[in-house]
Amino acid sequence: MTVLFSYAFRPLFLLATLYAIAVIPLWVLAWLGYVPVPSSLGTPTSWHAHEMIHGFAAAAIGGFALTAVATWTNRPPVSGAPLMILSALWIVARALFALPSSSVPLAGIVADLAYGTLLFALMSREVVGAHSQRNYKVLLILGLLPMTNALFFWASTRSAGWTTAALFSALWLVVFLINLIGGRIIPVFTRNWLIRFITGQQSEKMSPPTFDRFDRLATAFMIAFALLHLDGGSPRWTAAVGLITSILFFIRLGRWQGIHARAEPLVWVLHLAFAWLPVGFLLLAAAELGLLARTAGAHALTSGAISTMIVAVASRAALGHTNRPLESHLVLTAAYVLITFAAVCRVAATFGPGARPLLAFSALAWCAGFVCFAWRYLPILTQPRLQAPGSLRTL
Repeated sequence: MTVLFSYAFRPLFLLATLYAIAVIPLWVLAWLGYVPVPSSLGTPTSWHAHEMIHGFAAAAIGGFALTAVATWTNRPPVSGAPLMILSALWIVARALFALPSSSVPLAGIVADLAYGTLLFALMSREVVGAHSQRNYKVLLILGLLPMTNALFFWASTRSAGWTTAALFSALWLVVFLINLIGGRIIPVFTRNWLIRFITGQQSEKMSPPTFDRFDRLATAFMIAFALLHLDGGSPRWTAAVGLITSILFFIRLGRWQGIHARAEPLVWVLHLAFAWLPVGFLLLAAAELGLLARTAGAHALTSGAISTMIVAVASRAALGHTNRPLESHLVLTAAYVLITFAAVCRVAATFGPGARPLLAFSALAWCAGFVCFAWRYLPILTQPRLQAPGSLRTL
């Protein structure tokens, strides 16, 4: 118990992983009519969307943020009772929302909002206490997330028509977080790998650029696209801004030189995860013009960018914070491939023909991918940090 709650990544990554394995089969079985549909959050689709963002993703975000903040601020890691309370709140909310009830359980609402609020409070204590102004942007996102959750509950309890807007607002906040954190770590981790394995002037030529005006421009367009998308403005203007945003993000990703780090899965999976952002923007832009369903872009961002980035960051963070070598493994690489295949199938299913088998393939690949991740990382998340650099036995 002491080990499990010694660092936030241990309990919260574990919960996110186990929930990922359980929630998609539950959703598919309910969708096919084999088990009661969780209806406590309004429509079954609302439950599914809410639980993927405020359940699965929220646990992983908490695990990453409370782990990374110790490095950002040079303060002791958040541990012990606060992590136990966070984990308990998250579990209570997930359990209550999975019930086949026709009304939103008040205890579930309180637990879910308390999780987001406590996460924000703990992060604020660390970031503000260390005067880490660079990370105030992270605080802003974490502070807005429980607010969008509260708006969703408000709409659900009153059968209002803006539950989808509340969910998309939360989705965009998570996308902003991926853009912010990914923009920091992907160039740095890629540069470090290139310096280590490619010597001489060649590595200098391949080195990704630091955050500059181009990155600011791409981010500004992304924010503008998000606002237009949420505001329901002119479809043509929204689509145009979305197309430009997608192009800028593809260029931005190319500048990070991921093609030269393809030999290391721990590095290329970060680029792969980030690549889903411009794909999602492009699909959402096309949806504005009525060319395809909006769910295509939504699933590119959720099943694609969010899920892949969670696995990419979780696998690297867990290795680094347990004193294990930053290198991939066959089972871990299989997890990356399977989760990517699941995202491709899920997005493809929105285009029409063959939707049912594609959804089945997506669900199976998703579960298999997270089972592979759990197989490799269950010991890492539950066992003590290694005193000397080493690794798990070869599986």
